[in-house]
Amino acid sequence: MTSAHRNGLLVLLTLGACGYSFARPQARGNGKILEVTNSLKIARPETVVEISLSDVLAKTGIADPRHVAVEDQSSHQTLATQIYSSDGSGTADTLLVLVNLGPKQTIRLAFREALENSAAKALVYGRLVPERKDDFAWENEKVAYRVYGPALEATGEISSGIDVWSKRVPALIIDDWYKRDVEGARTKNPELSYHKDDGTGLDSYDVGKTRGCGGTGVWLNGKLLVSKNFTSAKILAAGPIRFSFELEYSPWKADELTLSEKKVITLDAGSHMNKIQSTFSFSGAEGVTIAAGLGMHTGAIVSSPMEGRILSVWEPLTDATAGFDGTSVTLPMGAAAPIVKAEGNAFFVLNAIAGKPLTYFAGAGWSKSDIPEQKAWNDYLREFILAQDHPLEIHWK
Repeated sequence: MTSAHRNGLLVLLTLGACGYSFARPQARGNGKILEVTNSLKIARPETVVEISLSDVLAKTGIADPRHVAVEDQSSHQTLATQIYSSDGSGTADTLLVLVNLGPKQTIRLAFREALENSAAKALVYGRLVPERKDDFAWENEKVAYRVYGPALEATGEISSGIDVWSKRVPALIIDDWYKRDVEGARTKNPELSYHKDDGTGLDSYDVGKTRGCGGTGVWLNGKLLVSKNFTSAKILAAGPIRFSFELEYSPWKADELTLSEKKVITLDAGSHMNKIQSTFSFSGAEGVTIAAGLGMHTGAIVSSPMEGRILSVWEPLTDATAGFDGTSVTLPMGAAAPIVKAEGNAFFVLNAIAGKPLTYFAGAGWSKSDIPEQKAWNDYLREFILAQDHPLEIHWK
C-alpha cells in the first residue's frame, strides 16, 4: 500500500487489489471449462462475472493468478479479466471476467496459462484530482461521477452529494476534461470549460446542496442532516473492468446523535450504476434512519418503476441545450423502502445499524448518449433490477 499527502488529504492506493488482464494464451492449462448461463430473457451485455480465484487455480492447475487467461470458446476471443479483492483488504480472492450474453444464452469459458501478460484497454478509471481542489472523479465507458473533497470545503463550498458528468463517448474523459478546464481558466477561454460540450459531453448537473446521484444523510424529525465533504479517499481496485474506492467523512451532528460515514463505491465496465455500501458509526442509539437519494431540479419528474425498489428522476440539465439526465437509486433484492420528497431531494428512507454496511445502487444516464428518453431510463432500471435478482449461473465442466 502506498500513501501520499495532498492539501492535507490522505490518499491511499491499495496496489494489491489492482487488476490484470492478459494477452492471448501461449501455453495450455488442463482444459477445464466453466459454463456461464444467463437465465433471463434479456441480453446481458458487458457483465462482470465473479469467480472464486482459489477454484480457478485448483481446477486449472495454473500456479500464478497473474497468468490466467480466459477465452470464450465460441468466439475464440480472449476476455478482459481482473484479479480482485472482494473485501478491499488487498488480498486477491476473486477473478473477474467481462462477458457478453444474449437472452437465455450459455457460454463456455476456457482457462489457459499465458506465458506473458499485457495490460488490456482500461474500461474504468478514477483518481483524486488535487488540481481541482481535491475532487475525486471516476468513470467507465458510459458515465462519469465525482465527489468533493476538503480543499473545496475550505473555500466554503460544501456538499456530500454525488455529482454527474454527462458523456457520450466510450473514451475515458476525466483527465482530458480537467486538463481542458485548467487551460480554459489559464487562458480565460470559457469555450474550454468542461461546462461546454466539446462533442464528448459536459458537466451540466447542479449537485449543490442536494444528494445529487446517490448521496446520503440522516432523516430525523422531518429534517435532512448531512455531512460535509469527504476527508480521505482510498482506491481499492483500479481496473481494467472494475473500479472501487473508499471515502471517509468526518463526524457530524444529527440533533443529539454524532455519527460518521465510510462509503465504498464500485463501478463496473458497461454499467450506469454504482454499487454503494455506506457504513455509519455512532453510539447511543440502536439504529438511525438514513436517506439515500437524488437531487430534484426544476422540471424534475419523479417515478418509481418498481415500487419500493426503484427511485427514478428524469429532469432537464442546467444548460437548456444539454438535454435531460436520468438519475436513480435502486435497492438490492430483499430490500424495499418508502420514498420521501423533501428539501429538493427524493430519497429512500432506510434503517442503518452502527457498523453494518447499508447497500444500494445509484447511477445516471443522458438523453444525448444511450438513454434517449425517460421510458428508456426506466426500462434500463427494470432490467438492472432483474439482473441483480438473477445473477449469472456458473458451473465447472
